[in-house]
Amino acid sequence: MITAGALLVAAGVAFLATSVYLFAVLTGAGFEIEMFDDPVSLMPWAATHTRLYQGLWVLYFLTQAVLLPVPSLLGEHLHHRATAVLGTAAVILAMVGVVVFFAAGPVVAEAYVDGEAPPASVLALHDVAADIAKDLRLFSELLLGVWLVVVGAQLRRASGRAAWWLLSAVGAWTLVVAAWKLADPLIPHEDWLGFLLGLGYLVVGVALVVSGRRGVPAHPA
Repeated sequence: MITAGALLVAAGVAFLATSVYLFAVLTGAGFEIEMFDDPVSLMPWAATHTRLYQGLWVLYFLTQAVLLPVPSLLGEHLHHRATAVLGTAAVILAMVGVVVFFAAGPVVAEAYVDGEAPPASVLALHDVAADIAKDLRLFSELLLGVWLVVVGAQLRRASGRAAWWLLSAVGAWTLVVAAWKLADPLIPHEDWLGFLLGLGYLVVGVALVVSGRRGVPAHPA
């Protein structure tokens, strides 16, 4: 419990740092959130700010890497390995999507700016890579939402504390936003999901650490 809690705290900090990097550092360098849905504006910016752009995906990857052991640790303590598989799959999908963004984004951006290939072809290549990475992320968030809902319910039963339903509520909102984004790619709600997840991970992580130190049962007797 203590180890899982500490990792969740670290993941929460990393999630919030990633959100701050996106909304403060990148926007300060001229990036606009709308560029994610506008490759004609995104690619010239990404080509001239390659390291800054890749830094976003490095931070997000580190967030997922820290989170990766947590589902297994919680599954072991809660005696529910199926849940662990669900959470681990969500994190791995997210990591694969990040790698696609990190590798393909700057290359396609450079090709677009250089003008050596037809712009329409470069845009088509960008759309394919971006859609694959985005769908991987959104399906990851679907699984993550289900995992959070289930784990919140399991922790509530294990501890007897109704407050764990808040974790299930965060999971439900994650699930709704991801499904909504799949149906309507232009909704803005996912842009702020990182802040919610970051705060949620921090609160849950601290609660798990405190519970572990107090010797609160991690699973039903």
